[in-house]
Formats: sequence, structure tokens, C-alpha cells
Amino acid sequence: MSPITWIGTCRNPGDGKDYVISYNDCCGASLCMRCRCTRTEGERPVYYTSKNNDLLWCFGTKSRAVHCSVAIVLGQATES
Repeated sequence: MSPITWIGTCRNPGDGKDYVISYNDCCGASLCMRCRCTRTEGERPVYYTSKNNDLLWCFGTKSRAVHCSVAIVLGQATES
């Protein structure tokens, strides 16, 4: 698991609330390449890092090979 995370917000259509999500890449194994589930809808060039699917965050690990990402709900987003 990468020690580097990135966060974003996501709206739950079930309750209409926004939630803060933390994403971590799983590192050390390569993709099996049986399917290409890259979900590139809305993807932008790499200089829009938050909107590019080609970045990997396996820095500080033995292998920079990434095989999946996991997402954890940190809590409900609030306006400040």
C-alpha cells in the first residue's frame, strides 16, 4: 500500500450529502491485463493531476508497480 494518499469529495446520490474520500494505490504487483477497467470518463491531460488516470502514487515503496486503488470514506464534507 502506498504511504501517499490523495483525497477528493464524492456526492452520495442516496442521501444527497458530500463525503471526503481518501484514495491509496496498492503497490507491488502488476496488472493482470485481462480487462481494461480504467474508467477514463472526464479524464484530462497529466498536468491536471487530479483529473488524470495515468498517475500512480507508489512512491516510497519497494515497487512502483500499481495494481489497484482503494478508497476510504473519511467523513462527511462540510462547508467552512
